[in-house]
Amino acid sequence: MVADAPPPPPAHIAQAAPQLRAYRISAVSGSERVEFAGDPEAGCAERGVCGVSGVETFTPAKADRGMPAAITRVGRRAGGQGFLLSGGTTTAQVTTNGADAPCADSFFVRQAVVTFRHRGTRIQAQLHGPVGEPPLGQDAAVFATHCAGPRTGDLSAAGALPTALLRASSLSRRKLIFALRADTPFRAAGFSGRVTASVRLTLRRDRTLERALRLTGGILVSPGGGSGSSVAP
Repeated sequence: MVADAPPPPPAHIAQAAPQLRAYRISAVSGSERVEFAGDPEAGCAERGVCGVSGVETFTPAKADRGMPAAITRVGRRAGGQGFLLSGGTTTAQVTTNGADAPCADSFFVRQAVVTFRHRGTRIQAQLHGPVGEPPLGQDAAVFATHCAGPRTGDLSAAGALPTALLRASSLSRRKLIFALRADTPFRAAGFSGRVTASVRLTLRRDRTLERALRLTGGILVSPGGGSGSSVAP
């Protein structure tokens, strides 16, 4: 006996071909701040960071004119990743009990990444990479100071990175404005503390860039010469 063939998919699913959306940054403002202290419950003794406390701050640079900013692939559902910021400055001021002087550091980070992921009926944008996954590209360096303190991967694993929720329909607008925010406690890598952030972004859709990206299969090459990022869902 031959089984009946499965019914064809509904028309609205069959027609929901992915579409590419590309933007360029026109403005960036705000900052991301991490306050922390060694915490016995987080394992500070094992890591040798009891008595260590401080602040790390990342401040994005102004957007470069015309810099490719974001790409996402959108169909009936949305997803993908590949959003580049034009770098920024990280500073750190850390004290250790018994030390003669505090540790201070400041450096420029070449670029940072924002990812887009489907969350229910909306799109989640997150600074430095998805929650619970390793940071993307150069984002691992954002909080890699010469002083003791939590790193980007620690904050990602703790679910403390700045995020924003967007309507999927908003990705078709000519201009998209949103703020990646955080006011989130964390406990990781021997420290506990809080991430506070409000990084405001303004994106303008670029159809010329969309056409160019279709020719590369949705791959954006970093302006700094780094590897490309695929935005397939």
